Amino acid sequence: MRAFLEPKAWRPAAVLVLLILLAGAEFRPAFPSSPPSDLEELKREAERVLEINQVTQERPCSGVAQEVTYHVPYLHPMGNPPLPGFLHPLWRAWWYFSEPWRVRYPHQFFWDSCSQAIALSHIDPGLAKEEIRSLLCAQDEDGFIPHQIWNPERMHWLDHLLKRGYSRESGSPFLQPPMLAEAVERVYLYSRDLSFLKEVLPKVKKYYRYIERTRCRGPDGLPEIIISYESGKDRSPEYDLVYGESNAIPAWRGPMAKLIWHYWKLGWNLEKIFASNRFRVKDVLFCSVYARNLASLGRLGELAGDPEAEVFQKKARQVKQSIERKMWDEEAGLFFSLDARWDRDEKIRVVTISSLMPLAMGDLSQDKVERLVEHLTNPEEFWASYPVPAIPLNSSIEEPKGHIVWRGRQTWMYTNWFLIEGLQEQARRWHNPRYEKIAEELVRRTLELVSRSGFREYYDARTGEGGGAPEFSPSTIILDLL
Repeated sequence: MRAFLEPKAWRPAAVLVLLILLAGAEFRPAFPSSPPSDLEELKREAERVLEINQVTQERPCSGVAQEVTYHVPYLHPMGNPPLPGFLHPLWRAWWYFSEPWRVRYPHQFFWDSCSQAIALSHIDPGLAKEEIRSLLCAQDEDGFIPHQIWNPERMHWLDHLLKRGYSRESGSPFLQPPMLAEAVERVYLYSRDLSFLKEVLPKVKKYYRYIERTRCRGPDGLPEIIISYESGKDRSPEYDLVYGESNAIPAWRGPMAKLIWHYWKLGWNLEKIFASNRFRVKDVLFCSVYARNLASLGRLGELAGDPEAEVFQKKARQVKQSIERKMWDEEAGLFFSLDARWDRDEKIRVVTISSLMPLAMGDLSQDKVERLVEHLTNPEEFWASYPVPAIPLNSSIEEPKGHIVWRGRQTWMYTNWFLIEGLQEQARRWHNPRYEKIAEELVRRTLELVSRSGFREYYDARTGEGGGAPEFSPSTIILDLL
């Protein structure tokens, strides 16, 4: 023992440990090239980011193995580090056990793929179609598509553990905001490929039928989510009330992990999950995206000559009316998600970016549009130096340190895209040039974020500094703003 404590004895071991630690570090710089400075360069950089996050592999589609191509949010290279060959097994072991604690997204995510399909429609319509097909390839017989679809070549120990515990073979048992119909519509608009539209439309309809059948529990037509993962805003403070504790703690001991364990004990049976009333939320962002996409689905049906087109348009109108009637808070001048446990539909009065999302629905009364725009453009709330933050600047909610998504003054490209789309549509509906000018300014500041920091997972709304994953594919959706 005394001999081991001598410096000469432990120094080689220390060097070895140091080398292994270095192996787990980032060898690729956050931005291998300078952030884009003009629009053409921005488009080239988006193309590069999408290319390095591209995955091609075999996936069972309707029982038949097919080669699919899709894009993941951030596929950090797993290759061997600049170490002697005999240390590579140690590097692989280090990767396998340490990867869950790093900012990596090597799997396919549903609404991220939808955003990437929209971006790809401006670069390579063929790849955009493949992105859609890859999602539909993961669809189950009942119409369900997972929020996370496994990339088998990048599975670490936690992925394997979750896969064994989940009820679905292809991925997670959860949904994400249902952006599929709008992604298909954008791909069609830029490719004008009617055969593609007719090919995918039956499966797209099947997906929305699944949501209607399993998640719309009442006559209002509003779908319910069963965990905050499904909202797309995993750690947002608006869900703390429903969880009964803060979600600003390490994920492994947080409320989402406890809820997954609870659902596993229920055998992932949806009826038992709803009956347990642990987490049931009619989320205003999820519902707004659902309404917007039902309308897209109706338009796609008209283009394809589908007799059910009007059915989906009617459903879209119903959902929009329910959002406006049940989620609007007149005193606050904002929309709030509903705590649907025990069917009580009580407003969760926590102001987040979700409170503005019905701007993107289209059919919204002008007085409500005006009040939402007031909040959006208030420099003490959402109109930061680089809008629009996930929570307002004047919120009393404590901003945690570290990588806790949707819980700080973080600006996200996806929600900015929705709000810009909404402002432009409201400008047309109400013939209001002020809304168009606000949209133009938001586009300018959004593009400036990428010019400053590249395509990042999110950005500090006050400084413009990028955060989270670098080379983040979903952020390329801003190509649609050009």
